[in-house]
Amino acid sequence: MLSALTDILAFPILLIELAVSAIGFSTGAFVQVAQNVDAQTAALMIAFLAGISEMLGQSVILIVNRIVLYRFLASLLFTGATYVVTALSWAACVLIVAPLTRVGAIGPGDMAGMIGVVSLAFAPRLLGIFSIAPYFGAALSNLLEAWAMALVIFGLTAAFDMPLGAAVFCGAIGWGVSYGLRIFTGHALAKPLGRLRILVSGSPLDQTPQQIIDNVVQRIRDEIKK
Repeated sequence: MLSALTDILAFPILLIELAVSAIGFSTGAFVQVAQNVDAQTAALMIAFLAGISEMLGQSVILIVNRIVLYRFLASLLFTGATYVVTALSWAACVLIVAPLTRVGAIGPGDMAGMIGVVSLAFAPRLLGIFSIAPYFGAALSNLLEAWAMALVIFGLTAAFDMPLGAAVFCGAIGWGVSYGLRIFTGHALAKPLGRLRILVSGSPLDQTPQQIIDNVVQRIRDEIKK
């Protein structure tokens, strides 16, 4: 009984340990996800949960739109999945551009490890739930994005022994390409993605929490003036 309970708790404990260590720029955490399959799985789950956390930070949008529970849960899962896809595309981009640095440290066989490193770098975005805060929520989101970028660069140097310059180049290019793809696909697939978002959530969700709060404040001011 105790052994079974230990086995059940082993994965969430590993996930928490990796996330906390990554946020603190732990070399051991990134080396572990580059080499260990269980750690790589946990890292992907961290990226997934980071997406859920951000969606929870935007949950005021869902509440205002009176989203039913199953659609609320579907929205969380959908956002989590998009974070995993972003981590995968970022890792793939790093592998593609790494040969340009001529360091010879990364090859196709490192794909699983690279995915683990990039996914683990999403650990700061587990704090994305706090992006709901008015006035500084957007700034916090930008800070978490920069933190994740710094962790990718750190992870490349820690797990793959890449020189700092090469790690900065690969990390930045990987982020730039993945971001560019998101922008391109966002425009090219705007209509189908919009329909998918409405299908999942039941609403276009086209307002930010800050816009919703500003609208509420404005309504209150209008009522006071009457």
